[in-house]
Amino acid sequence: MIVKIRGIAHRGYPVKYPENTLSSFQAAVDLSFTHLELDVHLSKDGIPVLMHDYAIERMSDGKGNIRDYTLDELKRFSIKGIETIPTLEEALILLKGKISILVELKQCGDLYPGLEEKVLEIIHKTDTLDQSRIIGFDHFSIAKTRHLNKDIKLGLCCSGSMPYVFPFMEEINCDFLGVQLRFMTPQYAVMMQERGIISGPWPVDTLADMELIAAKYPTDLITTNELERWAEFYRNHTELHVGV
Repeated sequence: MIVKIRGIAHRGYPVKYPENTLSSFQAAVDLSFTHLELDVHLSKDGIPVLMHDYAIERMSDGKGNIRDYTLDELKRFSIKGIETIPTLEEALILLKGKISILVELKQCGDLYPGLEEKVLEIIHKTDTLDQSRIIGFDHFSIAKTRHLNKDIKLGLCCSGSMPYVFPFMEEINCDFLGVQLRFMTPQYAVMMQERGIISGPWPVDTLADMELIAAKYPTDLITTNELERWAEFYRNHTELHVGV
C-alpha cells in the first residue's frame, strides 16, 4: 500500500519544476502528497490564473503585472520555455479527485475586484468543493468568501503570532491557520488544538525543521518546498502518521 505523505506541497514541487504549473502540481500528486497549495490572481478580463507574484517576470518571459493582461495575452508568455501560465480551472481539472487543494487568494485590499466570486465559480464548475480550501493573508477577503459561501473550507495565513485571531476564526467558521514556522511555540500549538484549529507551519524545508516538527508538532499540517526530503522523513517517522 502506498503511504500518503501528510503535508502541503508548496506551489507544487518548486524545487524540481516551475512553481504553480501543471507539471509541478502533477509531481506532488505523483509523490502521494495529501495536500497542495496554489496561488490565484485575476487576469484583466477576470479569469482566475495561477502565479505567486503579482508580476510575471520572475517566472515567465514577459514583463508587467498579471492584472494588466487578458488571459489570451498571458497565454502567449512561456514559463521556462515549456509551459504557459495555467488557469485555476485547468489546475482543478487536473487535480480533481487526487489531492486536497489550498487555494490561496492573492487579494490585496481591492486589487482584484470579484476575485472571491470568480474563484468560487470555478470551484463549483469543476465540482471540487469537497477537496478545496480557500486561504489567504487578506483576512477581509477570507471573511467575504465565507459570506459568499457557507460550505467552503477556509484558512488564514499569517507571518507572525496572532492569538487574538481565534474569535474571528470561530465567527467565520475557519479551522486552518498557516503560521510561519519561526513563530510557532508549544503554547501557540496548544491554543490551536484546544480550538480544533489545524496548525499549518511553513516552510518546513530543512532536516532540522523536520526534526523540530516531529519532536514538538507531530500533528501539524506542514508546508514544504522539499517534497522528496519530507516524504522520506515522513515515512521514517511514524509519529507523524496522523489523520492519513
